[in-house]
Amino acid sequence: MLNKKFLDQYDPIINERDRLFYQVLIVLTLAAILISFVVSIVLVVVKVTQTTAIYTISVCLIYILLYFISRGGSIKAGFYGLIYLTCLAGIMGMVMFGWKSGVYLYLFVIMPVIFFNNSLKKNEMIGISLVYSITLLFLIFLSFAIPPIIGFNSFQLQVLNISNTLLSGLALGGISHLDNRNAKRIANRLIEANEKLSYQASRDSLTNLINRRRMNELIEMEHIRSMRSAKPFGLIMADIDDFKQVNDAFGHAAGDFVLIQLAHLLSTTLRKQDLIARWEGEEFLILLPETDLNGVQVTAEKLRQVVSQSSFSYQGSLIQVTISFGSVVCEPGDDWDQSIKNADGALYYGKNHGKNLSVYADKGTYLVTRSSNI
Repeated sequence: MLNKKFLDQYDPIINERDRLFYQVLIVLTLAAILISFVVSIVLVVVKVTQTTAIYTISVCLIYILLYFISRGGSIKAGFYGLIYLTCLAGIMGMVMFGWKSGVYLYLFVIMPVIFFNNSLKKNEMIGISLVYSITLLFLIFLSFAIPPIIGFNSFQLQVLNISNTLLSGLALGGISHLDNRNAKRIANRLIEANEKLSYQASRDSLTNLINRRRMNELIEMEHIRSMRSAKPFGLIMADIDDFKQVNDAFGHAAGDFVLIQLAHLLSTTLRKQDLIARWEGEEFLILLPETDLNGVQVTAEKLRQVVSQSSFSYQGSLIQVTISFGSVVCEPGDDWDQSIKNADGALYYGKNHGKNLSVYADKGTYLVTRSSNI
């Protein structure tokens, strides 16, 4: 019934109200078609003049035309057509059937489409409001000034009034349902957007690793958990050796490529529970939950070997790099910020003693880790 292809243009949250306006416009146009059709049937049943029946059927056909205009994407034309045709139909209905027929309800049924139209400018809103107000006052005036052209008996008027009232209530109920569904849709979209923004705010834009701010939060959480469980955790600081040479030889785009590839390589080598962040520049920080001295040393040395044995193909050239690692175990009650500094000290000890080393820091002393001694 609703044009899905057209609705797809209204997907962003900022346009959800426009999406609702389109739906309300379509629903109200369909409601107008239904009301005019039912009125036509009622008039045929009560055997009114042929001219009157032709008039109501013509109104129904015009509403059908407006439906296809709106559904095809000509929203403004469908909107103004619905407003002014309904005002005209209300006046003509009042002249022919009188106030007791309930034709004035058409104006109240169509009114929500005005409030849901966010594209209306102030002068347009004022103009439509004036047209509506004048039309309603004119209907009231007609109800006192002239008798209806068609002289219905009380039963016929009651049938017509009940039909208009029920169909009007059905249309307004449908609009209420659309508004409620739209509110839920907006709430869900906002939740999704907030989750996406939260994820993006915690990630490094180049490597998609956790960023420094988020890693600090996670280390603090792990530190609290460590004090509760009385189990240590490990921290490993890693830095690419001579990374400037990669940028100088192959360009900064190649340097970014190497960072992305290393981020993936390190992430896939670690355990699922381990976390890695891009700390700054070409530095990475790794958090190893519930990991002791041996586990930290084994992990750091494993990562060092994996990187040193790997190479990355960039535009026909093979780029090979090494990484120096500085590791530390943070015991329950230790200052985790100081532990990071200790790991950083171990890292630069390795940088100054040959690079491509895994160095463990323990109370101011540094131990170079080898595969043979772990």
